[in-house]
Amino acid sequence: MRGILILIMLGGLWCFPSFGQSDPIFTQYMNSVQTVNPAYAGMWDKVGVQVFTRQYYVGHDRAPLTKSAVFYSPIKNENNGVGLDIIDDRLAYEKKLTITGDYAFQVRLDWKTWLRFGLKAGFINYSNELTQYKLYPDGIEDPMFMEDVEIKMMPTAGIGAMVYTKDYFISLSIPQLIANNFETNRTNYSSLAELQYAYLIGGYLFGTQRQVRFKPTFMLKGAIGAPLQLDLSANFMLYDKFWIGAIYRSTHTVAAVLQLEVMKFVKMGYAFDYSLAQEFSKYHLGTHEVRVVYEFDFYRRSYTRKRYF
Repeated sequence: MRGILILIMLGGLWCFPSFGQSDPIFTQYMNSVQTVNPAYAGMWDKVGVQVFTRQYYVGHDRAPLTKSAVFYSPIKNENNGVGLDIIDDRLAYEKKLTITGDYAFQVRLDWKTWLRFGLKAGFINYSNELTQYKLYPDGIEDPMFMEDVEIKMMPTAGIGAMVYTKDYFISLSIPQLIANNFETNRTNYSSLAELQYAYLIGGYLFGTQRQVRFKPTFMLKGAIGAPLQLDLSANFMLYDKFWIGAIYRSTHTVAAVLQLEVMKFVKMGYAFDYSLAQEFSKYHLGTHEVRVVYEFDFYRRSYTRKRYF
């Protein structure tokens, strides 16, 4: 049980997914913000599927695990796009499945600048096997842990907007607008915290030479009643095939990112996160994230844009 308590403390420190307290954000967000901003869906010319797996605090049994599958496609009218997000979060005996659909449309501001808007809607299934937790070695039962929690089909909805050109993007979104009522089985019991986060994300691409391009990005995340979190990253792209980057978070965490285009339609990425807080770093072996992307030109356009963010 001590290990689970350590994981909960770490989750609160790092602001990683705590099942309702925060929306899942992947370290490789700079290449796809669709999970938190529906305006991103179908933004580029190709149809694609991205699969993420994120294992937190390696070395701990039942440590948090997030798995996600993201689908996106432009509609034949290039000013519209659709998407689907499936996110499976797990921590010890706690499970949360979120499935949302996305719709996005864009308008042209000038010859090189576009403004996109997006809507997200879906449902959440949540469960927590509280009876499985053994809190006291002498067998004493805690009345708050004598019934399991299972809540299905809770609605979720979000909005987002994005301004972009071929060189930069700025994204603003609130992926969870609905404050669900999580009370179940007992008076004043809430299995999830009711924090609704807003995300401001941006990046700029420097360099026109194929050999080296530089892309700094940032993410500012906040909610009423929660501290702001700032992520700053520096990413370099070599020969339009290989990304290497580093991230610093205001939660005293650093991360390294590697991404590679292994063939024309397939990309792979890996990220490693590590806490700089000495009182917590000794309890884990870091967080590991793997990303696989498959994209193809479904509409067989004569020209497709290169996607750098």
